[in-house]
Amino acid sequence: MLSPVIIFTYNRPDHLRDCIESLRKNLLFYKTNFYIIQDKLREPNKEISIKYKSLFNNLEKNFVIIKRKKNYGLRKNIINGISYILKKYHNVIVCEDDLVFHKDFLNFMNTMLKNYSLSKKISSISGFSYVLKKQLDLFPSEFLLKLTSSWGWATTRIHWMEFLNFDSRFHKQDLFKNKNIQYFFDYDNSQTHTLWLKKNTLNKISSWNIEWEFFNFIKKYYTLYPKNTYVENRGFDGSGIHCNKSNYKFQRIDHNFRFKNKTNKVTSFEEKTLFRNIIKKNITDGFLKKILKRIIYFNYIK
Repeated sequence: MLSPVIIFTYNRPDHLRDCIESLRKNLLFYKTNFYIIQDKLREPNKEISIKYKSLFNNLEKNFVIIKRKKNYGLRKNIINGISYILKKYHNVIVCEDDLVFHKDFLNFMNTMLKNYSLSKKISSISGFSYVLKKQLDLFPSEFLLKLTSSWGWATTRIHWMEFLNFDSRFHKQDLFKNKNIQYFFDYDNSQTHTLWLKKNTLNKISSWNIEWEFFNFIKKYYTLYPKNTYVENRGFDGSGIHCNKSNYKFQRIDHNFRFKNKTNKVTSFEEKTLFRNIIKKNITDGFLKKILKRIIYFNYIK
């Protein structure tokens, strides 16, 4: 059985149209069950509502539309949506409306889920790659990182239920007072994960992903990545709630590249130091931006 796909959307019908159009190019499109979950708009918008209605009316029969009757917010909407689907299925592929996909995305994700869904150590599969185009020769076709991705990813019912039942309170206390733990959780200071987790704990932001990141960090779980990306994020245009307008430095989808289901299966469950060092440089914020974030960070930690 193929894994179902959830697509979360809020107020971007044009992005969602492009997202679905890219999925239609996948060979497994008509064999896949899709669930679109739309959070309710905080303020009514007639133009957006008309566009969504037109889009939904022209979808194939393998789509189920779930419209929230009240505004859930990002964190509750995604956690609730994934939990709902995993009551019916053993695996799920999770997408958001600002993503577009390679024509082999569904094939790759289902193949990796089939290969690794029984692995305790691999909690998620990413269709997106942090590898830059000039670095492709340095990586195998798939590799492991102690870093999650929310840009076209998949997980299993077992790992998700463990996450829902995870009591993070005491682990957070240890993190917020221990700079050594913070260093590793911040992926060797390349990201400000601790800041995001602290802000989320104080309800200053509504993030599901930072809680998922922390769960995987404590459990020492891995995410499996491809070196060639099957996902491109179009949300850097400033249209997203949590993503400001900025330049996109990661791989664009290479439509000439094809997934070959003859890859060497990962058997050694470790994050190679070389891969970690390359990826942390790829995702590190600029120097000035990083300094400003660290100032804000210390205020929150106090």
